[in-house]
Amino acid sequence: MGGAEISETVILSVLLLSLAFSLGFALNRGSTCAVIAMAELVQERRPARFVALLECTLWGALTYAAWHLMPGSETRWSGFGFAATGGTIFGVGAFVNGACAFGSVGHLGNGDTEFGFTFLGMYAVATVAGLGGLLPAVMASPMSLAIAPPVALLLLVSFAALRFVLQRRNVTAYRNMSCAMLAVGVAYTTIILLKPGWSIALSHAHPLPLASVVTVAAMFAGSVLSRALSRGNYRVKWPSFRGAARRLAGGIMMGVGAVLIPGGNDTMLLVGLPQGAEQAVLAYLLFAASIAILVRTIGSSAHAWSR
Repeated sequence: MGGAEISETVILSVLLLSLAFSLGFALNRGSTCAVIAMAELVQERRPARFVALLECTLWGALTYAAWHLMPGSETRWSGFGFAATGGTIFGVGAFVNGACAFGSVGHLGNGDTEFGFTFLGMYAVATVAGLGGLLPAVMASPMSLAIAPPVALLLLVSFAALRFVLQRRNVTAYRNMSCAMLAVGVAYTTIILLKPGWSIALSHAHPLPLASVVTVAAMFAGSVLSRALSRGNYRVKWPSFRGAARRLAGGIMMGVGAVLIPGGNDTMLLVGLPQGAEQAVLAYLLFAASIAILVRTIGSSAHAWSR
């Protein structure tokens, strides 16, 4: 490997880690979580956070458009039956866990060490699936976006305006959520462009596992720093046996769902939906619906930790 190639590798590695760090920081700062969003929507009739997740998708689509490329890293979506089953199982797992893949990163950054068992469960399933050859091969062929960039921009402005009406009494919350969705959408999609196939739930099961592990570690570090800067003293909350068992069970179900789709809610939201993959759309709808039904029937204590 020549000097130029080494320099390029170093630059790309630093960029990748910086993006992962920024992603973790934004996930924690914005309390980004589908379970929290559905709990607020169903229990409190507050749809702002759910609308914000749609904005995140559109920021991702615009980022792909800016690079004139849509990655084909997860274009081998499973059949509709597997995708539907995977989306439902992932949603049930997220409800049991108390947070989706995004929210688990945020909780872990808050010092909630129980959520480490969530990732233990997800990664155990991903490892077994990888060893068994159950994960799709990473593809790099470009794919077109589902909607034209001007339409995506118009929709983004419309959703942002709607959320402003919903949050007009708390402009600070509106601003913080807007910045978080922008950062998450841009950071995540750029990571996908640099490292096709990367996913929070399946990250280390793809080639170059060390690079994936370091990327995930940088994401966790960003979440921790966000918590430390926003609330001062950082306190670690040690897990209880019951809490650890719950997160582990939720993580295992999320891992199974991610293998079936393939990918977690991060992949569905920021790869599948911008791409317009019908399987991903179906999986995400069932993922959100399963959480909403469980929140409606059982209730949920999930809540935002930042405003």
